[in-house]
Formats: sequence, C-alpha cells, structure tokens
Amino acid sequence: MRSRWRVYLLSGASIVLASTTGFLAAVSLGAGKQTPTRTVTINVATGPQGPPGPPGTFSCPTGFSEGLLVINHPGGQTTIFTCIKD
Repeated sequence: MRSRWRVYLLSGASIVLASTTGFLAAVSLGAGKQTPTRTVTINVATGPQGPPGPPGTFSCPTGFSEGLLVINHPGGQTTIFTCIKD
C-alpha cells in the first residue's frame, strides 16, 4: 500500500513539473512578439508574384500602425504583419 502512494506522488509531481516547464517555454518564446492593433482584409486577383522582401525588424512611419493584412487570393488566404495607414 505504501509503494502505491509513492507511485501516485511521483506521477503527480512529474505532471506538475512537465506542465510548469511547458508553460515557461511558451511564455519565453512568445515574449518578443508584437500583437496587431487591427486586421484589414483585401481581395487580390491573379497576377505575377513579386520578389520577397528582406527580413528584419521595422517601425511604422508616422500615420501608419502595425496590423494584420489578410489577403484573399484564388489559392486561399494569406496573412502578413505589416504597417497599415491609419
């Protein structure tokens, strides 16, 4: 009977430790992400694909704010994080 309680105690402690570790990992990985202030949806017809933009950080110019831009196209939807005019 005593060994059964030891198994339950160790199992419970393992679950609590795993949950805490997962929570801390989720918090640390999401710490530097920005939240969009608004979402705008546009519809785009078919056409040639343009060149990819360079990656990196950015700040929006005066009169613009960060937001999600949802682009509807024949293949579905694409969402990008960008500067949107106020």
